[in-house]
Amino acid sequence: MKNYFRKLFWICVDLFFVNFAWAFSFVLRFGRDWRENLYQYRIAFIYLSVLYIAFALIFKLYSRIWRYISINDLFLITGTVTATVFVYILYCNIAEGVYFPWTVKVLTWFISLALIAGSRLVWRLHWERNNPFKRKEERILIVGAGDAGDVICREIEKRKDLGMLVGFVDDDIMKIGNIIRNKKVLGTVNEVNEIISREKIGVVIIAIPSARGAYIRRIIRKINNKNVKIKTVPGVYELINEEVEVSRIRNVEVKDLLNRDSINLNIEEISEYIKGKRIMVTGGAGSIGEEISIQVCKFSPKKLMIIDHNENGLFYTEKKIRKKYRDLNLEIMMADIKDRKKIEDIFKNYKPEVVFHAVAHKHVPMMEYHPDEAIKNNIIGTKNLVEMADKYKVNNFVMISTDKAINPTSVMGVSKQVAEMIVTMYAKKSKTHFAAVRFGNVLESNGSVIPTFKKQIAEGGPITVTDKEIKRYFMTVSEASQLVIQVGGLGIKEAVFVLDMGEPVKIVDLAWNLIQLSGLIPGEDIKIEYIGLRPGEKLFEELLSEKEKSRVLGDSGHEKIFIAETEEVDEEKLEKDIKELEVLAKEMDNEEVVRKLQEIVPSYRPNRGMLN
Repeated sequence: MKNYFRKLFWICVDLFFVNFAWAFSFVLRFGRDWRENLYQYRIAFIYLSVLYIAFALIFKLYSRIWRYISINDLFLITGTVTATVFVYILYCNIAEGVYFPWTVKVLTWFISLALIAGSRLVWRLHWERNNPFKRKEERILIVGAGDAGDVICREIEKRKDLGMLVGFVDDDIMKIGNIIRNKKVLGTVNEVNEIISREKIGVVIIAIPSARGAYIRRIIRKINNKNVKIKTVPGVYELINEEVEVSRIRNVEVKDLLNRDSINLNIEEISEYIKGKRIMVTGGAGSIGEEISIQVCKFSPKKLMIIDHNENGLFYTEKKIRKKYRDLNLEIMMADIKDRKKIEDIFKNYKPEVVFHAVAHKHVPMMEYHPDEAIKNNIIGTKNLVEMADKYKVNNFVMISTDKAINPTSVMGVSKQVAEMIVTMYAKKSKTHFAAVRFGNVLESNGSVIPTFKKQIAEGGPITVTDKEIKRYFMTVSEASQLVIQVGGLGIKEAVFVLDMGEPVKIVDLAWNLIQLSGLIPGEDIKIEYIGLRPGEKLFEELLSEKEKSRVLGDSGHEKIFIAETEEVDEEKLEKDIKELEVLAKEMDNEEVVRKLQEIVPSYRPNRGMLN
């Protein structure tokens, strides 16, 4: 009922304005003789009213919410008024043979448009002054005086509950001093700290969707006030075809600080080998395995099988997937890849067509103390899976490897290089498409550096970093999983693939930025301590060995995925070496395990001197 009266109100207002404009145009045109002239055309009031209502309904003018009037709404009003006046004059000329003076035509059009559009603008101003949302006291500064900044500015001006926009900063010197929607570009990013202090800024919004990690890190470093909240619009890879909106502004996250470009997936390639197929993911309860499982669900597999021996992890993974994909044929299997008989039973009964192998013992210092477990899980377990994939004619097998496998100094790293060798060995003789994918650290995966730093910050510090110069490659779990799935669709056999990880990041910089993102000051609120390299660690990780670098990387057909030209594998020797490793691991002869690994991988340089 309220909506009905609202529409009736605006119809009455508009009809009054249209008829007033018609009468007033005669006053302006004929002066004192306006009554006589207007009386001759009194029937026009009815025609104009009917025509206006008809066109207003056609243009759905009374379905608009006028307190949110926009440029598009003004165009609709213009169209309605123009059509009304034009059709009436055309009717008079053709049907009645009546010709009005041009001044009457133009004045009627102009006055009608001014009054009707003006009434809407007055209504919006009234609502904004008296709306239920009170203006927040928070003062906002936008970084980026471009299109995204303009959108955010407009939304903040509409919604007083968001706070008060003070102005912009931008590194484009030509924009300094310019006005955007009555707000000034106050200076450059280098002056942001001074502007924050002078203007008493409480929130900084980075409105540059294409900003790279280095630029965002620079902005954060410039802001010394720990009480200032730093927010950002989503990056280009998050927006895809969506527009920037205030509702999508979020806090700056660690992933924003990486030098990462957006990933373009070849959906057709992926869909072709996953849709309607039986997919198996090992290690599905882990960070990467779970994300691969979720990404696979988007391509409508016939059946998804998730294997892990982590009971608790499997429970939560199953819960998460079933909630989002209710109709998915999902099979949760609690199994250990070291249990060869059970693994064979699973392959025999369920006949997977695509396997993503994400099981691994990944903690470097832990594996230095337990080399036998690294051998059993990372090498023997992988061999079990590879042999079953070959025996039961799996179409595609993709194993996740690591940058720590190159010139390894850790048991974990060298065990993954041996696993790569197993995959390469079977790729040459099997009909299955075998591939290994090599990449660096995954942000916020279980047990990784980011959750550790966050916990240390929550406890009041200090944050512990092994060395000032230590660097690592990072990738988000979503990016890594998408590229792993893409690899399976490339259709290339016998390959070790390397993902483009961007530039390596200093761990101390990551710690510094994470402290600032938490609203604290590094060195004052939270201290950073250097504790020295742990067993198995090295300062810099590599994605390619020197021999691999000396060769031309093959073209995978995807801009973010490269092919590493690995060395030939002596199949007979590798089989013999793995059998010896298995015996040594069962005997828990860790020193002999390490010695044997050095023999298999000559580039392995153990960093175990600090072990007790």
